[in-house]
Amino acid sequence: MTTDTLKKVDIELAAQKLKKEFGVGSERALSLAMGLSQSAFLNAMNRGTLPYEGIVKACVDRGISLDHIFGLKHTSSKSNLQLNEPKPESSYHLVKEEVIHIDNLVESIMDEVVTKNDLPVERLLAVRKSLRPILVDAALEYECDRAIVTAIARSSLKLV
Repeated sequence: MTTDTLKKVDIELAAQKLKKEFGVGSERALSLAMGLSQSAFLNAMNRGTLPYEGIVKACVDRGISLDHIFGLKHTSSKSNLQLNEPKPESSYHLVKEEVIHIDNLVESIMDEVVTKNDLPVERLLAVRKSLRPILVDAALEYECDRAIVTAIARSSLKLV
């Protein structure tokens, strides 16, 4: 996915599609169905975003098309699409590799930025836990641009 594509996602429409696919009626129930905290989905929507990491994992685990959820359309003709469409197994591995790449990026940035502070262990873990979703959103939005995500981590750390 590109940044331009992600910015065009209709959050409300994606939320409705997710509720339908997971067979639930509320954001709280959707959070639980996706294995997130009860308020994760609602809090993300209030910020004008979605918990993409949780959505991707839950949809991949259940075989739900992310293209369908986010309203992405293929521009190629139907015959080309059938010839060039990746096998479900290979698209799973591509998504898995992208999620792992984002996770590694976020971990390395947190190691770089957060460990410079002399915080007690409990506080350090709490800061990392609250900083992770912010950095994952930033990595998705800015196509894993390390400089931008690091800057967001540093500025967010001042608020935490």
